Amino acid sequence: MNKEAYLNELARYLKLLPPEECAELMGEFKEHFEFARLSGRSEAEVISKLGHPRLIARELLTQSQIEKADKSPTLLSVTRAVMATVSLGLFNLVIVLLPFITSLTVIAAVFVFAISLLISPVLLMLQYQSVALSINSIFLMLGLVGVGLLVALGTLKLTRLYYHLVIRYLKYNLTVIKKDVVSFEK
Repeated sequence: MNKEAYLNELARYLKLLPPEECAELMGEFKEHFEFARLSGRSEAEVISKLGHPRLIARELLTQSQIEKADKSPTLLSVTRAVMATVSLGLFNLVIVLLPFITSLTVIAAVFVFAISLLISPVLLMLQYQSVALSINSIFLMLGLVGVGLLVALGTLKLTRLYYHLVIRYLKYNLTVIKKDVVSFEK
């Protein structure tokens, strides 16, 4: 594979990125080849150092997804970043995806608990089958709704913190993968 074939294949894999970002990355790779040529290294040597274009593209796409999630942490963006990281290797299925799904399930369970506390007055009215309630029931309902609000607000704060922790973990995971690739190449 020569420089042109390498860059064409890399550009084909990077088409999922926004055009500006893709052009910027391709420019960096072209500069890398040019700098290597000026240093007296051959194209084959540079290509063997860089690795397969598909693997580099996967890593760059993952990095892009993580950066997007870091700028705008939502469930969708964080999930995309997690899925992109999982695509880097089978081992990430165990150390990234399973903890993510497990922790997300716990957070969803806490949200369901908060919602059930918030709708508990309706459930109490259905249980008594009357709108006329005793004063104790009214205080009980107010207490349950208050606790439900506190749990819901706390879980929202916890979810934001959780997104940031997941993104930090994904960045760390990507750094470890890069180090493994570099040490494997040496």
